[in-house]
This record gives sequence, structure tokens and C-alpha cells, in this order.
Amino acid sequence: MRSYRFARRSFLAGIGGAFGLRIMLDNLEAMAQGAASPPRFLMTHWPVGTIRNQWLPTGSGTSYTTSPLLQPFEDAGLREDMIVLYGLSHGGIGDGRGGGHEAGTPMMSTGANCAGTRRNGGEADDAAAGGPSWDQILLKRIPELARPGQGYANAICDARIDSYETSTRCLSYSYTTRSIVSERPTAGAMITEHVPLYPTLSPLALYTALFQGFMPGGAMTDERALRALRARRSVLDYARSELEQVRTLSPASERSKIDAHAEAIRKIEMQLSDQIDNPPTDTTCTLPLAPDGSLTGKTADRLFADYDNPLTSTDDSGTHRAVGKAHWGIIKAAFQCDLIRVATFQWSPGTNHVSFKGLDPNSPETIYMHHPLSHKVQDAGFYNGSRPSNNAYIWDAMVNANKWYHTEMAALIAEFKTATDAYGGNLLDQTIIPHVTEVAEASHTRSPLPGLIFGGKALGMKGGQFQNFAQNRNHNALWVSIAQAYLKSNDPLGANSPLAADNFVKSNVAPIDGLWEPPV
Repeated sequence: MRSYRFARRSFLAGIGGAFGLRIMLDNLEAMAQGAASPPRFLMTHWPVGTIRNQWLPTGSGTSYTTSPLLQPFEDAGLREDMIVLYGLSHGGIGDGRGGGHEAGTPMMSTGANCAGTRRNGGEADDAAAGGPSWDQILLKRIPELARPGQGYANAICDARIDSYETSTRCLSYSYTTRSIVSERPTAGAMITEHVPLYPTLSPLALYTALFQGFMPGGAMTDERALRALRARRSVLDYARSELEQVRTLSPASERSKIDAHAEAIRKIEMQLSDQIDNPPTDTTCTLPLAPDGSLTGKTADRLFADYDNPLTSTDDSGTHRAVGKAHWGIIKAAFQCDLIRVATFQWSPGTNHVSFKGLDPNSPETIYMHHPLSHKVQDAGFYNGSRPSNNAYIWDAMVNANKWYHTEMAALIAEFKTATDAYGGNLLDQTIIPHVTEVAEASHTRSPLPGLIFGGKALGMKGGQFQNFAQNRNHNALWVSIAQAYLKSNDPLGANSPLAADNFVKSNVAPIDGLWEPPV
């Protein structure tokens, strides 16, 4: 009988670029040797802040009473898996050097001051990132999060924006830097930005990028993937003999784990197939197009007229939900199959033009665009207090847009709670999912910001609690509190920490007490 080493080498030589099959075999071998479920990180974002009166819980600690806007998470059974934070601030990070959403987004995701704003042919407030984003920081500094190939995924569900902005539709930034022409602080001067890692808008493209590695030779084009999905074929259909080899090569005690990988892949494929065959009834199943040069009839890609008239005749909610579910399902399957352990998921930019029907309960047939409607009132007090007597429909609409996003997000995160990864671990317990927003509320203030952290129970995160900071707390406190779980350290900013070399703002930053403790 030939040796396992020889058989393994022959198998790997035969599968060509199908790195997914190699990962599957590596995982099975690791599990046979007692390897545990790995950690994962998934940064998520909702747009345009919140409405304090409806978001802020009462009480504190583990006995807090939830709020109307957080109720969807409790209804989804996520209270004990959720940390609620209020009173975070970008003020300690820097001046932003950009617009409210435009600087708020990169400051939120990188924890670094913006380098200035880029000259993009539109507005002058498109902020350039001054550091790598936290998904990339953790990917670089935590060996357990690394995977073969690119090792991460970025997804966005709608990329329409005001004016050529990169900043509002990008959560992820590289360690690599480049020089660009600026508008601020000095028009025409050169500034150095960290290179944006643009998100994927098409679920099909995300699916193809992540799962082509299960095809021998690694060759799967978008066209081939779409044809297979329409025929309800699986990438695994193209690799049956290779999968049988994996089954033969793997230890007998671990062979059933192959089914866990296969089931995760087939489940998301069926979801995509169903969406192709049965698009939402209120719209066609066409993914939103990125507006970088594709819009016509609007000067310089700008939609400022929408600020004066945020009404529209198209309800985006069906497509928005469908794209979000597809992106999320693909990321979940990629986590379950251990293809990646790091990702970002963004519903829409802070300067979005996503429209929703029924935001105004007194006019349920009216359709408003979310961000443009918020510009009808630019007063922090309006969004932080109780329901006003004037312009109440705007307040109602902002509350209901928030509720829409939180309800959809709660359902998606609940999917992680009932999912098992290929190692046998609970997906939510092994994944930390920060859920953040770029401004405090629609008037563009930088504090007090809300924030949520889901999951990570097996990594030591302590869910089921609410903390409210009377004195605004630097937003980086959220990130370094999460970093503790991956570094397994109470001192993530110490001189010997891997994070010491990174340039996010560290002044007056420390982990938030009680969010993490070493798991037993």
C-alpha cells in the first residue's frame, strides 16, 4: 500500500489550483490531531448613525432594559451574545479633514486620523485613510486569522453615493500607501493615503472569488458560475472524484466532516439559485451598480437634487434585503469552510440613496431615500430628543430606517448562532462581529456614537451587557477591547504587543473594563 504522504502529494498535484480542496484536507488533518475551531472577525456597518431617544437602553450592566431600536436583536435571541455601547467618539482620533460621513467612515474603521481629502472631481470632503483598517490590522497581527490566498472578503450591498466618494463606501484599507492629489488641507498638494480595498457589490462575484478554489484548476468565471447556479449545479459537482480522494485520504474519524463543508457550500448555492429563479416581487433581481462614472444625466455623478426632493417612486428594500442575505450567506459559508476568517460587510454608505417604502407611518405609500431625507433637518437636538412636533415625519422615517437595518442585521447574525463550522464549533461563539456606524446621528456629529459587538463567547467576549460612557470614550476603545480576545492579553497596547507598531490613535485609549476576560 502506498504511503499517506505519497497519496497526499499525488492528490495535491492533481487538483491544480483548487486550493479549497487543499484547505479541506488540511482542516481534516488538523481536526484529527485535536485542532479546535479557529477565531474569526467580521466588521459590519449600518449607515447614518441613530436616534438617541429610540436607541439608548435604560439601566446598565447586565440588567439593562432594551430600547425600541435594539428590540429586534433581543427578539432574535441575541441579548446574551451582544454588548451594547454608547458614548464612543471620533473626537479623540483627529479632526477628520473631511465631511461627516466621509471622514467618519475611515476614522471609524481605521482608528486613525484622515490624511486629508482626495481630489476626485466632485466634492472636496472625500477623506483619505491615514492608516490600515482594523480588519487588516488583525489579519496581519493575528496568525490564527490568516488563510491562504487573499485571506479576507469585503462586501457592500448598495454603493450609490453623493459625489464620487471612496471614503463612504469602503470599510477596508491596506497597509500599502500611495500618494494622491488632495483638496484638503492644501488643494493640489500630494498626500499619502492607505490604499482602499474596495468591496464587492455583486454576490455572484463574491461567490466566484471565494468558491472557485473548489474546482480543479481553480478556473471559475462569473459566466460559468452563473450558468451552474441556474442549472442548480454545485461547484462540488465538478470535484466529485477529488472529494472522494479527500474522503479516502482523511482519517476515518474525520470523514464525516467533509459533509459539513459540502453542506455549507450547497446551502448558499441553493440560496443564490432561488434568488435567480424567484426575484423579489417588488423589483427586478438586478444588483445595484456602483456609480463611479456609470450614472448619466446627473452632473459629475452628484445627486444633490435629492436633498431638496428625497421622494422617489422605487422601493429598494426588496433588492437591498436580497443582496444583503446573499452576501451574508456567502461569507458565512466561507467561514464555515474555513476559506477565510476575516471579512467586512456594509449595508450602504453613509451618503447612500437607498429608498424605503413606508418609513412615514402616516403616509405608508410614500417612498423616501434614506440619507437625502436626513438632510431636511441638520440639527443634533432634533435626532437626539423625543419625537418633535415639527417635521415629525423625518424623525419617524429615520427611526424606521434604523429599525429596518437592525431587524435585517438581527436575522443575519442569528444565522451564525445556529451554524456550526467544519471543526464542530458554534460559528457565532468563534466570531467577533462589531456592528458600527460612521456618525452619531444624521446631523453628522462625531459623538456620542453607538456601537454593538456580537459573538466571540468562546474567545472570551462577555455578552449580555450595556455600557454608557458619560464622558465620550475614544472609539478605538472598542477595537482594542476586541483585540484582547485575539491577542489573549489584558494589555493589547503594551510595548511588546503586536499592535505597538500600528499607527491608529493610542492616546487616551484603553480596553473597556468587563468586555473580555480569558476564557476558561
